[in-house]
Amino acid sequence: MSAFAQASSLFASVKGPDGFIQTLPFLEVCRQVLPVVDKLGTAFALVKTDIGGNIERLAQRAAKDPERYKRLFTIVQDEVVEKTHTESTSCTKGLLWLKRAMEFVCALMRRIHDDAATPLSTEVDETYRATLMQFHGFFVSNAFWLAFKFVPSREEFLTNVGGSGPEVMGEMAAFVDGFSALLEEVHKWMVEQGLNDPTKV
Repeated sequence: MSAFAQASSLFASVKGPDGFIQTLPFLEVCRQVLPVVDKLGTAFALVKTDIGGNIERLAQRAAKDPERYKRLFTIVQDEVVEKTHTESTSCTKGLLWLKRAMEFVCALMRRIHDDAATPLSTEVDETYRATLMQFHGFFVSNAFWLAFKFVPSREEFLTNVGGSGPEVMGEMAAFVDGFSALLEEVHKWMVEQGLNDPTKV
């Protein structure tokens, strides 16, 4: 089973009977993405570190009161009440940046799936420009562009995630479709709550 199929197998548990996104299953899906990011090489160390740190930040808050924080959005709602949601170390910011990083990964996987002709390095660069770049200042953008010079070839990446055969590519597409829908729900909620902070880092 590829990493894509492993992550997709968890989608059914992300939504609770009440229709809300459940914290721990959502974070577990995000964790399953880390091995895929790892296969993009040292170039993605920044992305992997950011994703991992935000997962743990949210998990630690959830662990303080597992029953109360069963729903993902309750963590953020409590921070809003506490007036700590604007702090750089808040779970609100953690969820915002986790969502953005995952949107970047999903967009890149969709591009890899749909476009077999373009070199992976070009796909990474163009996907970054279309997603994360708008939230990054000069120095962070330069750090990413420098790192992207070391992206593996498309063939090497696909070999490392299980190959380019129809089964793995189908699993990749199913993962992107399923996870993108969840991320869109998180995005829509954060926009509605006025929490989609456009400030660059």
